[in-house]
Amino acid sequence: MEYEPVQDLNHHRKCDISTDRKIISIVRDGCVTYITANPDGTLNVRHELLPAA
Repeated sequence: MEYEPVQDLNHHRKCDISTDRKIISIVRDGCVTYITANPDGTLNVRHELLPAA
């Protein structure tokens, strides 16, 4: 899946959004959060720990 970075007004990268605009991923403090839009208008939120580097 291809992602595009999303920046705030200060040009800092805040999250990534899929090219089909259905998935947003946010990485913060060793955890990634995926927000997925469903066809019925609801959202799924999933959290995953990133492996330690």
